[in-house]
Formats: sequence, structure tokens, C-alpha cells
Amino acid sequence: MEDLSDHRHLRIFLDLNPHANWSTHAKAYENVFGTLTARWARDSLQIAHHQLLPLMAQHESECGAETKVEATATAPFHFLDVGCGPGVLAFEFAYRYLNASPPTDIRITATDLSDGMLHQLSERLKDDPSLQGFASKVAVVQMDGLTLDKVESGSVDAVGSNFGLAIFPDRTRGWASAHRVLKNEGVLMVTAWDPKSTQLRWFDEIAELFNAAGGAEDEPMALPSSIVGADKEKMIKELQEAGFRNVEVYHTSHTIVFDDPNGMIDANMNNPLTAKFLERLTREQMKSTLAALLERDAGANFFQAEEQPGSTSADLFADGRPRLVSFAAYTILARK
Repeated sequence: MEDLSDHRHLRIFLDLNPHANWSTHAKAYENVFGTLTARWARDSLQIAHHQLLPLMAQHESECGAETKVEATATAPFHFLDVGCGPGVLAFEFAYRYLNASPPTDIRITATDLSDGMLHQLSERLKDDPSLQGFASKVAVVQMDGLTLDKVESGSVDAVGSNFGLAIFPDRTRGWASAHRVLKNEGVLMVTAWDPKSTQLRWFDEIAELFNAAGGAEDEPMALPSSIVGADKEKMIKELQEAGFRNVEVYHTSHTIVFDDPNGMIDANMNNPLTAKFLERLTREQMKSTLAALLERDAGANFFQAEEQPGSTSADLFADGRPRLVSFAAYTILARK
């Protein structure tokens, strides 16, 4: 795979101010992609459960062995969600462990650079009846996930990141910061897209159209799969070099049911990562390409006994059927 360590191609793919842009599109992201990425958040917690549970039990045991004065000063089990977005992983962690019986004294810190994403998280925490009981246990903090400068060293029991740390620019800085804030034996749990996942292949094809539309003097865009997708061997090496051990990689996939394919395409048209493509491609060109790619790949998951008359509509999804497409990702676990 091409070495992207100098980030020359990354600048061509990502806007230089993603913080502001993601804030603008935070609501649309939550509505369309929040429920999608929640599948992998649940996967990761299920996969990590066999490591998290003993840590929590040890925490409770240590608290129980202390005197009343010492126990009062003992910090709760601390889970840090890095690049939390609208709170997908933080909320799944809360549902799973703050409702546990017997309860563990837990606090969750949800961090993101985007104030818009953090606003969505805070509003849902306040307005969703299923989450309101957790509000006192969740701290929302705006900070850079590459530095985690507002988190003390050795203060976190588990660090999680759902499609955040693994796709940050200068990812090795993020690994180093996660390692710094973790306690000894602490768990790192991150998700990252498989470079061969269907939606990344779509954007690779669009990137090729983008490059073809440029002039000889224009620097080409790297394929999005090489930036947003995870080279698992490279990631294992990076984590080990950052000081992590017992690195484990699990491959997971989900078939996503798109009840409103056009809505999904519109959401993609209005996110910050798409804006770069529109510098050389028209909106109609990009929308029609995305629609054709989605329809092509959804065909593998649809079977019909009788041949239907062809549609005369320009809308590929005018028949109203849902489209089913499989996406794939990795969950990576490591210990400090």
C-alpha cells in the first residue's frame, strides 16, 4: 500500500478544517450514519467484554478492600471515548455497563473536536428517556483526539474509538496519546473500516473520476480506501511501536438495509468529505454515480422470481424497494 505518512494526498482528500465542517453536518451525520456505525460499536463492546469485565471486577475488588475514607477518594472506572461524534460508542457503553447488576462505579468521558457533534450528544443525553439516567455519569469534553491534552496520564481504564482514532491524520500520535492516558493493563478498543468495504470502493471509483477530471499539473487524490480504510498489519505494527501489547484484530460485517437509498445518497452529498470531489465533479455526476454503484452492489442481495418491467424513471430507486449492501470493518483490541 502507498505510504501516506507525509499526508500530501490526505490534504487532497480531507478539508483542512474538518472540525468546523463536521459541526455543520453533525445532525445529518447522526440521523443517517449514527445507527449504521452503532452496529460496530456493539460488536466492539461484545468482543472486548471478556477483557473489560475482569478490569471492572478488579476495580470493584480494590474499592471494596479500602477503608470508607479511601473509598470516597477512589476514582470510578473511567471509559474514554475518543472522536465520539454524536455519542454512538459512549451510549452503547452506558447501556451495557451502567445498567449492569451489580453496578460498577463508572464514569464516561466523551471527546470530540467538533462542537456540533458534542451538541448532538448532549441534546440526546438530555432528551432521550433511555439515556437521561446516565447524564451524571457522562462528561462531554471538546479536545483533540491526537493529543488528549485534557486527560491526565494513567487515569483511564479503557479507551474506545468508533471510526475515530484509526482514521485520524498522523494516527501514530493518537496511539501514543491513548497509551499515555491509559492505566497499566488498560484496554484500547477501536474500530476501523476494511479497505475493501463496499462504501469505500464506491468512493475509490469516484476518486478515479476526480483524478481523471484534473489537469496534468493537478496533484492526484489518493484512493479513500487507503486513508479511511485500515491496513491491519500496519496498524498492528503501529500499536506495538506505541507500546501496546496483545494486539488482536477481529473482522466483522453487517448487511445494511437502506429503506431510503436516495436519502443516504443525499446525506453523503452533504458531508465534508464529499465537498472535495465537487471541486471537479458536478453534483449530478456524483449523485448519479453513487446511485449506480449502490444499485449495482445491492443487486447481489436481491432475488426475484418473476421478471419485472423496466422502470422508465430516471430515479433508480423509484420502485420503493429497500437496498441491502454489506459493509465490513475491523475491531482492534490492545493492552497497555
